Amino acid sequence: MERLLARYTNSYLSYVLMYLFYNISFALFSALISVYLIDKGFLASDVSLLISVASLAAMVTQPIIGGLTDRFGMRLVNLTMFAISCGAALLFIATPYFAIVVLAYSLLNLLMNGANPVVERMATSSPYGYGKVRMWGTIGFALGTQLSGIIYDNIAPEALYIGFVVSMLLCILGFWGTQPRLAETETANIESDDKEPVSLKDLLTNKLFLFYLLLQILFAATTGATYSFCPAFLVSKGLDASVASTILSVAALCELPLIILSAKFMDKIPNKILMLVCFGLITLQMATYGFDLPLPIIIAITFVCKHPPVILNVMTNMKVVNTIVDPRQQITGLALVKACQNFGTIISNNVGGRIVDASGYPPMFLFLLALIAVGLVGVVLFPVPSGNDKKLFS
Repeated sequence: MERLLARYTNSYLSYVLMYLFYNISFALFSALISVYLIDKGFLASDVSLLISVASLAAMVTQPIIGGLTDRFGMRLVNLTMFAISCGAALLFIATPYFAIVVLAYSLLNLLMNGANPVVERMATSSPYGYGKVRMWGTIGFALGTQLSGIIYDNIAPEALYIGFVVSMLLCILGFWGTQPRLAETETANIESDDKEPVSLKDLLTNKLFLFYLLLQILFAATTGATYSFCPAFLVSKGLDASVASTILSVAALCELPLIILSAKFMDKIPNKILMLVCFGLITLQMATYGFDLPLPIIIAITFVCKHPPVILNVMTNMKVVNTIVDPRQQITGLALVKACQNFGTIISNNVGGRIVDASGYPPMFLFLLALIAVGLVGVVLFPVPSGNDKKLFS
């Protein structure tokens, strides 16, 4: 038994289980949330309220979770959050009261998002290379999205969250076996011989980092609302939930080439160019949805522009933060970015849901088009170093 345990510890299998089932879990609890709630009789504005409250909870707790991770270690904190999330999922489907639904979903969301910066950072710190590990996250999310539609149409909507619990238990098994090689200065705020300890104030007075946070608010505001309402938007075009989930699962797989080939381009292309590609593709997606182009074009643009720029932004985010933030504050920096992304999601979902109720989906996407266009201009003006010397991915 000890020999088997030793072979499993930090094995490729442990990373596969963690990334595969973490992302399956994420898809099961969130991919069809708008369809789930609307079918329960709630309005689009109720969906936006739930997602806004859940995003606010994640935003407020993100820096706290980052601090706890620095203090107690990512293993204890993340395993605890994963375990609590299972209980939150069961509470979510057990209650008929909207207030408790919001509370349970918010707890579930803040726990899953709270773990995300560490989970993403681990892919650059495993012994197996970023692409070989992170690709299982994409496969997991695509599989989870596909399973969402199958479960929703053929079993029961509530079964999504039972599946979440099972998947999360397997994620816990995987996470328990990992031992990523994070540098000590990236996991704790230590004092060295030539440097004073750093604090949150150092980040909040970093003007370049604050500019970057603003850009990420705009990016996440656009992609967050799109993630929430894209399934319902496709269903409103006459597609079944299972067909919509199939389209979205294929769209998720479209990010795989970027992940697999990340070692060949991420450390060679400057940060600004990477950001321009991210914002540019999302701009194209919002224009396609907003002007309500024919369904085949919408589906094609969904494949090209929904997930690839988001995963590219995830990778670029790690590179940018590594470039402009003190090495001793990498996890805290990533946590603050995630908090600001949640803030953007709050604003756009709240406003977007009201626009949908009043005018439909295309006007909402035109609103998002305006947001991402402002962000695109901001990227052009963003004086970020290239970051090509960091070698995070190669």
